Amino acid sequence: MNTSATKITASSILLFETKILMALIKDLRSASALMDWDRETYMPLGGAEDRADQLATLDTLAHEYLTNEKAHELVKRIENEILNCDPSEKPLFAVFLEDFEKATKLSSDLVGRTSKAQALAQISWRKAREENNFKLFSEDLQKIIDLKIEAAECYGYSENRYDALLDLFEPDVKASELRNVFNDLRKETIGILSQVKASHKEIDESCLFQPYEESKQMEFAKFIAAQMGFDFNNGRLDLTTHPFCTSFSVRDVRLTTRIYPNDIRSCLMGVIHEAGHGLYEQGFAKKYARTFVADGASFGIHESQSLFWEKIIAGSEEFWHWAFPHLQKAFPEQTQQVTPRRFYEALNKIQPSFIRTEADELTYNLHIILRFEIEDDLINQRIKVSDIPEIWNAKMKESLGIVPAGDAEGCLQDVHWSFGGFGYFPSYTLGKLYSAMMWTQMQKEIPTVKSKIANGEFEPIKLWLGEKVHQYGRAEKPIQLIKRITDRDLDANDFINGVKAKVQNIYG
Repeated sequence: MNTSATKITASSILLFETKILMALIKDLRSASALMDWDRETYMPLGGAEDRADQLATLDTLAHEYLTNEKAHELVKRIENEILNCDPSEKPLFAVFLEDFEKATKLSSDLVGRTSKAQALAQISWRKAREENNFKLFSEDLQKIIDLKIEAAECYGYSENRYDALLDLFEPDVKASELRNVFNDLRKETIGILSQVKASHKEIDESCLFQPYEESKQMEFAKFIAAQMGFDFNNGRLDLTTHPFCTSFSVRDVRLTTRIYPNDIRSCLMGVIHEAGHGLYEQGFAKKYARTFVADGASFGIHESQSLFWEKIIAGSEEFWHWAFPHLQKAFPEQTQQVTPRRFYEALNKIQPSFIRTEADELTYNLHIILRFEIEDDLINQRIKVSDIPEIWNAKMKESLGIVPAGDAEGCLQDVHWSFGGFGYFPSYTLGKLYSAMMWTQMQKEIPTVKSKIANGEFEPIKLWLGEKVHQYGRAEKPIQLIKRITDRDLDANDFINGVKAKVQNIYG
């Protein structure tokens, strides 16, 4: 009788050892993420300082394991072996090398100080937001900025200090490149806004601002997420101040949302957005479990998945032909005199607004450009933290023609700066561009996709995204991924054309 055995090679032994170290570090990071999720959902406020110390300990430990003598030894062996290893092993080795290189540029002391500062900043941000007072957050924000500048100098850069931080979220993208893309988008946005204004059409959005019972909002949003394909046996949904998605494995993915009793958009569209992230997290290939590859290709690609569901699928007229009868069943009084078309138009009304997460599809990018410009100036020390409220309001007036009444609906509305996410915001706009390109390609490969949406058949969409995007995790760079899927380089044309088509449909 013939028997066969798996061939044991130097490469396979090296991969086994590397995966053991990655698993240990991933477990520490997952524990940190779990404590972070708890802080944002259920932790009593009194535990803030202790939690900051606990997070700093875990983050420092993870960093030390990634930069210790064992990691250095593995890196030397990987560099000697990677050209000869099996192609299926290369992504695991390549991502480990990439993360090792970045980690070794930062000291454990800097990592620990940053982790604690960010944990405390999120508490002061929440308090400042509740009291509509930026000054309560400014001291902690200055500490975060100082630490990010220190980190950027450690990472190094060729053009702009901000590039070093941007690379953490969107590899190989430069601020100068973003500025060109953003300038083009700003021009297109102004042109389309002129078309909207010229139509003189008034969209009645009063159906969104009825008294919607909070528990029923949560129930309906959870129903929609389940229909999208989010697996609640391996996930859950909770309340928080600022919605987010986090995961500790493909079998434990957490969504969060916030609810306003007289505005159904925030909870519903927020859950759809975060469920898009959650589907990505639940879709990584099993072979990448507890490795560094089990993560998004970039924050822009991650945002493409959430925005795909929120803006393209749930923002379509076809979606509401299917979903509106379910909404009527959940809220019969509020929707009594409303049609699917009217609800669709209300959700897609184009009108400059103060809150980024509630902005329409067109003006949303202006919110991102504003944040990008302020971040760039802060990290390059062209402006002071104390200047932020005034500069924010001036940029809002210039780009959107409106001025926030206070800090809470202005410079305090986002959580990102409190957790040190400098360089994160551009990923939202890049996500829009990626998702638009994916949608164009999906329609070519699934010609009946719009009719499937109208019938509530979302499984083909989930499977397509799973096959094209989710399973790969970080095995590919963003530009490689989008090129493989669409056979094109990144551009804004599909996004712009999509918005124009929607504007034409609604405003004529």
